[in-house]
Amino acid sequence: MFKLISLSSPSGLFREIRFHDGLNIILGVYTHDKNDVNGIGKSTVVSLIDYCLLADGPKTKFFSNKYLFLKKEFICLEFAVGESNYKISRGFESKRAVFLQKDNGDNIEYLDSELRTILSKVTLSGDDYRGVFDLAWFRRVMNFFVQDDHSFLARESNNVIKYLSGAQRKSELLTYNLYLLGLDNNSIWEFDENRVDLKQLQSDQTRIRKQITEKTGSSIENFRAEVDSIDVKVNDFERSLKDFSFEKNYSELEGEISKLSCEISDLNKKHLHVNSKLSDVKESLNIDIDINIEKIEDLYSEISQQFSSFIKKELSDVLDFRSEISENRSVFLKSREKKYIEKLASIKGKAVSLESRRSELYKRLEEQNAFDAIKSSYQNILEEKSELDSRRGYLGQVDLVEESIATKKSTIGNIVAEIVKEKSSLMSDLEDIKKIFLEIVENSVDTQGAEIKPYFNIEPRTNISSPLQVNIEVPRGDSLGKGRFKIISYDLTLFINACESERSLPRFLVHDGVFHGIAHKTRINFLNYLDKKLAEIGDVQYIITLNEDEIIVPEEEEGSVAILDFSLKNRAVIRLEDSPEKMLFSREFG
Repeated sequence: MFKLISLSSPSGLFREIRFHDGLNIILGVYTHDKNDVNGIGKSTVVSLIDYCLLADGPKTKFFSNKYLFLKKEFICLEFAVGESNYKISRGFESKRAVFLQKDNGDNIEYLDSELRTILSKVTLSGDDYRGVFDLAWFRRVMNFFVQDDHSFLARESNNVIKYLSGAQRKSELLTYNLYLLGLDNNSIWEFDENRVDLKQLQSDQTRIRKQITEKTGSSIENFRAEVDSIDVKVNDFERSLKDFSFEKNYSELEGEISKLSCEISDLNKKHLHVNSKLSDVKESLNIDIDINIEKIEDLYSEISQQFSSFIKKELSDVLDFRSEISENRSVFLKSREKKYIEKLASIKGKAVSLESRRSELYKRLEEQNAFDAIKSSYQNILEEKSELDSRRGYLGQVDLVEESIATKKSTIGNIVAEIVKEKSSLMSDLEDIKKIFLEIVENSVDTQGAEIKPYFNIEPRTNISSPLQVNIEVPRGDSLGKGRFKIISYDLTLFINACESERSLPRFLVHDGVFHGIAHKTRINFLNYLDKKLAEIGDVQYIITLNEDEIIVPEEEEGSVAILDFSLKNRAVIRLEDSPEKMLFSREFG
């Protein structure tokens, strides 16, 4: 049970407004004959409530230069949900910062976008509603329960379901309205989702067709014909080359030549390396390692004289050792020389063989005229195939989108058929709602002798643009006043039905400036009926802005016109006057 408790300002911006069950009138009063009671703060109270309930619309108002004096101020909206009390606090320095306190707990700061989801869970969930509901709908729901003068005046009597500003789809509006009415919205929600998908597919179809036209200058039909023509040309080219697969032979030929060149290069490197080794061996073989015997004999003789007691080896032994080493070294070097010569011969043989093969391949490529012709034909095939693939890509997208459109239209048609099929069930669910509407109208307007009787109906129809039509009427509903009364009656029907059904929806409804153009008698009868009805239901609040002259008649006219059955003083939650000190913010501004 979501009800308002109070609206206050800890910074002393205005005096506290406490809400009660039943009628809550935000009253504007004349105190000076020439003064206007517009601009004294009645609508601003509604905007402050809406601002605390996280609406974006009031931000434009409160963050304008006209309201700069609010920058350091703070406001609080206290409300009850079930057994718990909540307090939302907001300032005017940040457009997004908002504080929430539950009972006497911590005052926690959130971004307004975060708190919307939290409040949606707190205030709207827990319902046994059988249709579709999304937690992201918090503000879409609250826009119905809190309507300022601008949003109400923007509504049209021939389209009462459009309580949201902006360009909403009719099926989207029906989804929200059926939810508020407590009627199953599954089918209309599914219809709306598919309609959105269909619109996107149709947009894609238009975009692709436009791209084709811009690219080719042709219609989609001519474009298809051109694709067929290109397909024939490609097939002709491929048939002409069927005995020679250019792509395969050319790539293999180039690949083999490239491979051979790499191998020949490697062999040349190896040849240089081995040849260098061979040169080193030959140079070593030419080194003179003979010993000068005479010099050694003299050296030994000298050593013998100095160290005769230590030198025992004879010169002949040294000569024999030298001969053995020289012979072994020569054998080794000659074996290495032979090995390198053989390796060079092997490398040269391989290189000659590979070079011969490469020359043969190069010779095949020297037939330039034939090569160019084949290359040209193949290039043409590639270009035509590329163009063909590109065009087929566009056509594939077109065909896929058109197939999806056909499927989506079929799905929508089936949904419409199902909605029409469920008509009897819908009519049964509407019975109690119709009674509420007729009761409101008949207690407010004289229906006796009226050419058009009041009615409320929701008609299924086989129309793929909108399979449901909401029809309501009041006597003389085409006039300005009766047209506005039609909207009020519709809103109160939804509100009273939700309260009597004990839905998890707000138990308050806020209307601002709704009586403009409505006849005095209708206003009084409506308020008298509603005052009694709300007391009968209990735990409900209807918060409305009124000017005193809209409901009070001069003493001299009493008895000739309808008067209120209740005390205005007891129903007024705040009395605002056209003197600065008695205006909402105790000042004139703007």
